[in-house]
Amino acid sequence: RAVQAPLRSADELAALWAEYAELELRHAHAVEARGLLQRALAVPSARKAAGLSEAQRRLHKSTRLWGLLADLEEAAADLPAARAVYERVFELRVATPQLVLNYARLLEEHRFFEDSFKAYERGVQMFNYPHVLDIWVVYLHKFVARYGGRKLERARDLFEQALEKVPARDAKILLLMYADLEERHGLARHAMA
Repeated sequence: RAVQAPLRSADELAALWAEYAELELRHAHAVEARGLLQRALAVPSARKAAGLSEAQRRLHKSTRLWGLLADLEEAAADLPAARAVYERVFELRVATPQLVLNYARLLEEHRFFEDSFKAYERGVQMFNYPHVLDIWVVYLHKFVARYGGRKLERARDLFEQALEKVPARDAKILLLMYADLEERHGLARHAMA
């Protein structure tokens, strides 16, 4: 009854659904918790939406609930379902930098390295500085660790993209990472530049 009540905001309703799912988890009902979240995050049809409150119509864009559902799918070791959740998060454009990093990590753990890099790329396109800085740092670190000097031109392109819009106060870490790449795998004059 509580999730059907007309609440003032989608955040309040999302908190209620999250607590409902966590109650199921505390009673070791993970499947039921996943079902609850899937039900809460379903996009209401146009006909059904007419009878819903504004909070209920906007609930399917709750970052909190999407993050909780992604965590549950990962915990269930259901990679296709977890990927579907993260892809839906990107489609709805409700991703946070942390969700982008979590998705890329999940893909990397399952050895989908190029898909992991694509997740980072989608993340850096969604956000601006300063929010995108953490994504860039992790992305560049993972790319250089994976390929070293084998894909040097691609690495250089990535660093140039990262440095294109970075504010001066945030550029230091990226510049040091870029210089380290050039020092180890590139040219000394590039590292000095």
